[in-house]
Amino acid sequence: KQTVYPQAAPLPQAMPLTGNGSEVALNMISQQLQLLAGQIAQLQGYDAKMANHTQTIPQPTANELQSEPVAPLLLDQEPEVTAEEMVEIKKPFGATARIERKVQELDDKQMAWLADLTKSYNNKTRKSKEQTQQHRAYMADPRVVSGFRPLTKEVVYPIVINKSKGNRLWDVDGNEYIDALNGFGSNMLGYQPDVLKKAIHEQIDLGYEIGPQHELAGEVCKLMCEFTGHDRAALCNTGSEAVLGAMRIARTVSGRSLIVAFSGSYHGIMDEVIVRGTKKLKTFPAASGILPENVQNMLILDYGTDEALRIISERADDIAAVLVEPVQSRRPEFQPIEFLKSLRTLTAEKQICLVFDEVISGFRFHPGGTQALFGIKADLGTYGKVIGGGMPVGAICGKTAYMDALDGGFWQYGDDSVPEVGVTYFAGTFVRHPLALAAAKASLLYMKERGPALQEKLTGLAKRLREGMEVTCRKLNIPVSTVGFGSLWRIKFLEDIPYSELLFTLMRLKGIHILDGFPCFMTDAHTEQDVDFMIAQFNESIQEMVDVGFFKQSQPVNTMADLSAKQVDLQAMNTPPVAGARLGRDKEGNPAWFIEDKANPGKYLQYNISNN
Repeated sequence: KQTVYPQAAPLPQAMPLTGNGSEVALNMISQQLQLLAGQIAQLQGYDAKMANHTQTIPQPTANELQSEPVAPLLLDQEPEVTAEEMVEIKKPFGATARIERKVQELDDKQMAWLADLTKSYNNKTRKSKEQTQQHRAYMADPRVVSGFRPLTKEVVYPIVINKSKGNRLWDVDGNEYIDALNGFGSNMLGYQPDVLKKAIHEQIDLGYEIGPQHELAGEVCKLMCEFTGHDRAALCNTGSEAVLGAMRIARTVSGRSLIVAFSGSYHGIMDEVIVRGTKKLKTFPAASGILPENVQNMLILDYGTDEALRIISERADDIAAVLVEPVQSRRPEFQPIEFLKSLRTLTAEKQICLVFDEVISGFRFHPGGTQALFGIKADLGTYGKVIGGGMPVGAICGKTAYMDALDGGFWQYGDDSVPEVGVTYFAGTFVRHPLALAAAKASLLYMKERGPALQEKLTGLAKRLREGMEVTCRKLNIPVSTVGFGSLWRIKFLEDIPYSELLFTLMRLKGIHILDGFPCFMTDAHTEQDVDFMIAQFNESIQEMVDVGFFKQSQPVNTMADLSAKQVDLQAMNTPPVAGARLGRDKEGNPAWFIEDKANPGKYLQYNISNN
């Protein structure tokens, strides 16, 4: 069993730092010692009486500061989890390379089809395969092996690209593709749009110095605040860095340690957010190389449930922040807006920092992100991808009370004002890179000029694409679906289908650049004709997978009626069907609505929408 440590009292709030330079430093050290004392109390399991006793720590002098060794935190090796949870914990996380070494047999028809597919694919993309093999010995890259199976290894390699324009890619063999991935969401304006190309070329001519403050930095931050409605902004290199910074800010301001996140969300590549949780509220690393103790200050809850709200309320004194991906890129069809509104109310009441991770959704679904779209203002927002127009950039935007933890807050020249707030560390060599700033400014100004009509156009294209693909899936009645939100869409398998990844191999063969397991995006460069082409190639690929027996076909159904029913189901998933209905999970772990069982007070029954 995993050791459970008693919780200490809420840690002290960070206080303004005043005085001269040496006094400020000593005050900061004193605050850090208080925080450390509280953390040690948590680890050592002081009883509630001792934990609630506030002890004043004298302000130390420089000569009195000494470091004491702290015993390492030991965790038991055999956690108590269910078999189902263990399977989930062991699944590859995010973009982790998926490698299957066991052979799953195919019948003769499938083997013959696979041989033909392999020959056609290898002939079309010969140089991509050659380069992948050539570089394998010295280039370590998870993407070149992901999807490996012994029987399909001859088609497991990435398409190597050497040119792009608009929504098109060209590979080293000269093949042209319509890109469905579009920089994993970072490309919303298309490749090399004139406005970005001009801005970057001009900045290259001017120079791209690393280190000095750049004249574009303040302009970009001001534009970010204008779009998001937040008070202040800070720049970094990636969305992962932005999430890291937001978590650090929340802990600095609150003096608390625990961060709540939700199952199904993606928050980047740092250790703490590569995590999975269990029903018993235990947390475990979701990738090798991450120490168990690195995720013990994370609490993973089910997204969109009343139970999650209850747990947050009960643990409020321990929680520094609730980190939420409002529209999960892995489950975009689920948008629990009422839950998010309740979460906003709860976190405000409990003085918990609410962080919206908008690295993917920011600027894509609405100029103000999901916060503007849903009418919910978070304390901090994290951004990236779209604002850089393909260049690496990230940003944190938020309320002054939190953002001041980066620089001490506002002060001015010519008076006795000083930075009043204690600060944390957040920096990097390539932060505010001039080329990224030039691209960000150009992107933001272009989006400002276009207004919400830009996002509305992309949403319309994606909706028509999804519906066109979904018609075929429902006509054939196969366990494949197309889901999405705004201009994000993805192909979703409704059950585990061996060799389902060959659907994406087929689509690449037919001129669509797409990968298994990744969300796809529309750009300003896509046209109605592109949508028609993508639907046609998807439909042909699906039919081929059905014909050869990879996708098992059930009895066909009425296409439009079934599609309408699915749309009703999605709407029902996000809207309480009756007053007082509570969102939870059914026996299979899927979101479901529950109503109180009047015959058994305190018990709940699953609400079946189709029967009411």
